[in-house]
Amino acid sequence: MSRLKTLGKYAIWVIAFFIFSTLISYIGLNARYKNIEPIGEIPGGVKINLSQATKVNGRIFGEVTSTEGNDLNGKYLRVDIFSKNDNFAGTKYLKLDDLTINEPRKFAIYFSAENIEHYTIDILDYSEQLKDEEIRIRNLYKEVFIDEDLKTTAIIALLLVAMFA
Repeated sequence: MSRLKTLGKYAIWVIAFFIFSTLISYIGLNARYKNIEPIGEIPGGVKINLSQATKVNGRIFGEVTSTEGNDLNGKYLRVDIFSKNDNFAGTKYLKLDDLTINEPRKFAIYFSAENIEHYTIDILDYSEQLKDEEIRIRNLYKEVFIDEDLKTTAIIALLLVAMFA
């Protein structure tokens, strides 16, 4: 019976360590983000909730609201990011479709570029030339802009490699 108790204690310690390391990793990664500022004005109907970057990646969270006076359906949201000394680092286009009037729609932009400190946001009207530009830019900066932030499983895998390497 004492071996079973010892095995139970080890299981509890492993679970506690897993929870502790996941929590510390989450806090450690999010503590490294610093706020980045927009250059110029944010267009009407766009609200930025959070814009942060580390030395190697970043994120911009916001909301787009289409109103009767400012219908944004079918338009594009263009985000340009800049590093120190205002060096251009990349462009991301988001197509604004199926917006309901006066209902905010959230968006998230993730990027992996070094030392980003500023960004600009513009709203552009749809055109065939813009559609071709979006495809060209998406292919050009596919390593810069990513679909989502680091996954928890990737963080855990990095921790395990670091512990046992």
